[in-house]
Amino acid sequence: MQLGVSTSCYFPLETEVSLAHLGAAGVRHAELFLNTLCETEPAFIQQLRAQCKETGLDIVAFHPFTSGMEPLYFASAYPRRVADGIKLYRKLFACAESLGAQIFTMHGDVKTNPVDFSYYCENFATLAEIATEYGLTLSQENVVRCKSGSIDNIRRMRELLGDKVHFTLDVKQAVRSGEDPFDMLDAMAGKICHVHLSDHTVQHDCLPPGKGDLDCAAFFRRLRATGFNRNVIVELYRENFATDQDLADSLDYLKQYIE
Repeated sequence: MQLGVSTSCYFPLETEVSLAHLGAAGVRHAELFLNTLCETEPAFIQQLRAQCKETGLDIVAFHPFTSGMEPLYFASAYPRRVADGIKLYRKLFACAESLGAQIFTMHGDVKTNPVDFSYYCENFATLAEIATEYGLTLSQENVVRCKSGSIDNIRRMRELLGDKVHFTLDVKQAVRSGEDPFDMLDAMAGKICHVHLSDHTVQHDCLPPGKGDLDCAAFFRRLRATGFNRNVIVELYRENFATDQDLADSLDYLKQYIE
């Protein structure tokens, strides 16, 4: 396994500034969260590539700013929206490929959408196949506001899509959804390709690893037992840590569980 940090920890700092903070903290593996349309321009992507090369950062995963648009494009009964969504995501896939990412994470359909979940699953499978053209694994993240926040829907995706689905396990999102992170891990077992890790207590649902009640030793044992051997990314919100060193300390704390 490899440990890293997401640039989203620093939002709303600009993407390149967030990368600079990760480099300063000595982080070597990162998830890149692209934040707006102008950042998809080739010149900006080239700038990010040069910055990563200079600081020794390896972009292992890519998260688009378009998550809120995914229900509109991929869980709609309007075929032209799906076609436009695929066109947009091809552009985003190309950005991720250019940055060297292997994982592309989606949030997907929201709970409030009355369209049957199977429709989104069909379009996810189409996108997953297209993503392979760019050397990417499309990954469904569990998110509290989305249908994917439910363990039952994670299981349904597995039943409907089989080998075409992979998952990003997000610990804080499981907690926020009222799901036990270990139960979510079990529901995704064997299909987890990426992990967003944080800690929590009864009072706080997102804390740096080692600062809460999560049994990290048991978590990593369970994760390893599923065959997982990829990237574990620390993903917090800006109010959950104070300095770059706090993130570096989180990685140092977690090293004992992957060695």
